[in-house]
Amino acid sequence: MTDVKRKRKRLHKKGNMIVFPGTVERLLDQAEDAMQAEEFEEAVRISEQLLEIAPNLSELPGILAVAYYETKAFEQAKTYAAQWLQSDMSEYFEAMELYLAICMQLQDYVEVEDTIGALLDEGVIPSELKQKFIYLRELNGRLLSRFTDDFSMQPKETVSFESFLQMDGFQQQQMLAQLENNGAENSQSLLAEIAVHDELPPVLRTVALVLLRNTGYENPLVIRKFGRGLSVIPSELPLPGEDAVSKEIFALLQDSLDKDPSRLSLIEEAVRKFALVSYPLDWGVPAEAVASAYENYSAFLFEGTPLPQTALHKLIFEVDQDSGEAVE
Repeated sequence: MTDVKRKRKRLHKKGNMIVFPGTVERLLDQAEDAMQAEEFEEAVRISEQLLEIAPNLSELPGILAVAYYETKAFEQAKTYAAQWLQSDMSEYFEAMELYLAICMQLQDYVEVEDTIGALLDEGVIPSELKQKFIYLRELNGRLLSRFTDDFSMQPKETVSFESFLQMDGFQQQQMLAQLENNGAENSQSLLAEIAVHDELPPVLRTVALVLLRNTGYENPLVIRKFGRGLSVIPSELPLPGEDAVSKEIFALLQDSLDKDPSRLSLIEEAVRKFALVSYPLDWGVPAEAVASAYENYSAFLFEGTPLPQTALHKLIFEVDQDSGEAVE
């Protein structure tokens, strides 16, 4: 949001009544000040007053789009973000990033895919923003896959662990989906063997462990991932991404990246993916160090800044870039 205040001298009418000169300018200054102070609910309140007396004011769509997004009123935010796209071509890609972030919050994943695809096909995205939009498209694809995936297998008889190992990856996923829908309580032994088997994909093992958690499995299991091990009782585990360390990381990232909602959305998804893949283990270092590493990772993705070659940074990169461990 620009800091430059504009000179405004024209009169405005509300119905048959002329609004006192200076009222619109004063309210717009107040709305912009509220945005600068991150008092988004106050910015919404003032902007709604402006809508009553100056509905065609060019600054309003951008202010309302951001303020509604920050207050999680995503339907309203989408309406004004669309208006912002049409009203201010100088801020088109800033408005577009916000519009796409809102669509993803509303699970309008097909619209995001169509929009980014069209922008890329037309070659209109500035070179310095192209990688950000490509990564945003990849994230949207993950979310679309998760949202639309519908395992519709009918319940089948319980298979042995040996038979499970003979299945391909897709069949294994479908089997676990079948057990989630019907039969996990009767397949705890199979799920326990899957959860502790080091050679199976980490995400499959996470799914098995979550199913054991949900069925109240109380026998201890030793889970090894990424060269570390942890003894756990499944029934006592939080869900992936809901542990105290993950929550602290999310809070730290929201504080540091709140000015860039599309970047924040991408990095939060990378954290969720890691939490799912590595479950029940975390990053093995304090939350502050993890949040800082993800900030470095975001700079690597969006600005091309070299990624520090520490074990933590390498692990974050490998997990996030491995499509075989995509969150589905």
